[in-house]
Amino acid sequence: MENHIMELFFPRFCVGCGYLGTYVCCSCEAQLKRVKKNTCYYCDRAAPFGLTHPRCKQKEGIDGNLSLYIYTGLFKKILHDSKYKGAYNILKTLLSTNKRHKWREILTWKHLFSPLIMGVPLHINRLRQRGFNQSEIIVEKLATMGFNKGRCLLRVNDTPHLASIKDKNMRKLQIKGAFKFNGEYIPPTVMLVDDVITSGATLAECAKTLKQKGVQTVLTISLAKGS
Repeated sequence: MENHIMELFFPRFCVGCGYLGTYVCCSCEAQLKRVKKNTCYYCDRAAPFGLTHPRCKQKEGIDGNLSLYIYTGLFKKILHDSKYKGAYNILKTLLSTNKRHKWREILTWKHLFSPLIMGVPLHINRLRQRGFNQSEIIVEKLATMGFNKGRCLLRVNDTPHLASIKDKNMRKLQIKGAFKFNGEYIPPTVMLVDDVITSGATLAECAKTLKQKGVQTVLTISLAKGS
């Protein structure tokens, strides 16, 4: 009954075409570009399960990445509306409609590494402003698949929006020292979850912070990545 009342006063419209009844209709969801093959995070060549090639590994770097979509076109609008217009249910809709084969690949990581999963943390000021952390919505989806979730990173610097900074080196400088380890124990493997990977500066800084504290393996999952 409550859901029907909510639908009456706050109806859902497709972000792409305005279709009534859902945030992402089947037609628009089919237009989103999916990541078709898993690649090494650093060289972008084919890699089983998205694991970083041994020759590409970095001491304080990322050991594997899986992404669901390409960050382009309609997906940019979906992510923008979910982040900056407060329509976080858009992400929930998208996660519920995603094809199962990619979730199977993510589950492979669960069996191989038994990672602790956590969203990339927001600074408390940004969290208060937005009201939610979009990465945590993805974490909640993964938790229903049997992953153990936790928090062992804290964002201590309220950095500017990196999306507005075009220079990659400047992004690295802005995000440097932005995170602090605050876990009660050091998990052997952490799986970081973010909504989108563009330059990768944020995830790289998270991975460095974790590995400097003794985490052995850092994997990353994103809803989308830059083309």
